[in-house]
Amino acid sequence: MDDTSTDQLRQSVVLATMPLIGEYDTSTDQLRQSVVLATMPLIGEYDTLTTARIAEAAGIGEAELLAVFPDKEAVLRACVAMMTAQMSAMFDATAELARLDAIRVDQPLADRLAEVLGVIDDYHRRVRAEMAAFEEGIRAGTATAVAAGARSSADENIRFMSAQPEARRAVARLLQPEAERLRLPVIALAEAFLMLCQMAAPTREKDRSPLSPGQVIDLFLGGALTAA
Repeated sequence: MDDTSTDQLRQSVVLATMPLIGEYDTSTDQLRQSVVLATMPLIGEYDTLTTARIAEAAGIGEAELLAVFPDKEAVLRACVAMMTAQMSAMFDATAELARLDAIRVDQPLADRLAEVLGVIDDYHRRVRAEMAAFEEGIRAGTATAVAAGARSSADENIRFMSAQPEARRAVARLLQPEAERLRLPVIALAEAFLMLCQMAAPTREKDRSPLSPGQVIDLFLGGALTAA
């Protein structure tokens, strides 16, 4: 076979193989995800956990597992990475921040603050529901990894909505019409109000009941002391 024929054969092989590359990558990624999801319920067994045990939980052979993960530490690092991605997606407040930005300032301040509390309450309920569903999925073996392009935070630090600077700026905007009457700068009071909002969140603490939205607003606008 001459050089020209050899080159043509190589080109034909490359062209025929290229469409399969994506299939290989996809199947490998799916296998890795399946292993990670199967491993999460086993993390508590870390000291005695083996690759054979992980492979058994994932329903594959140990050799197949070791083809995508060199050891159990690599699997556990992937578990942490997946959990971080899941938490980032759950805690992301893009939709709720847009709702804060849409609150009208041409209404009484108490009404503006009540809307803020409503948005934050919806956020907390969504996060709790998504976390519970993911945890249940892990236990039941039905959990799925966060989808590519799914809701995720641009900030690497995973924080609740009320701790995010975008939320402080949104609340500061709502306080701005009363700026001349406020004792502190609007950004400082926005942060204080968001901290108070946490007092309205549901809690598992038996010795504390959440404040009502009205109580939070009264405390913020009127202070801790009753009128003399």
